[in-house]
Amino acid sequence: MGDDQLTVEVVDRGPDILISVSGEMDFGTNADFLRVVQPLAESGRPLVVDLADLAFCDSSGLGALVRVHNMTEAAGGTLYLAHLRPQLKSTITLTMLHRLFHIQDDLPDPGAAPN
Repeated sequence: MGDDQLTVEVVDRGPDILISVSGEMDFGTNADFLRVVQPLAESGRPLVVDLADLAFCDSSGLGALVRVHNMTEAAGGTLYLAHLRPQLKSTITLTMLHRLFHIQDDLPDPGAAPN
């Protein structure tokens, strides 16, 4: 879709790491997303991914989120997805990924994401 623009911003909030994603997550941008997020996932710290400004996410984008979830869990951390747009939330539910992901309607305060 579109012009394959993706922006990933990282903020260390002390007890967790906030990752704000905007633009499009698709086959053309997943490598950029993973390049930034993989080292954070391997740190074992809780990650909060704010998807409020994510305009599009295809199946490969969902696959990248699953991959980050698996890396985070393997390192002893937890991945939280926050601010999902209705279409993405519906897709995650239809694909049963809501059973895998920790989904938050709002952005949790630093360190306050439930376990």
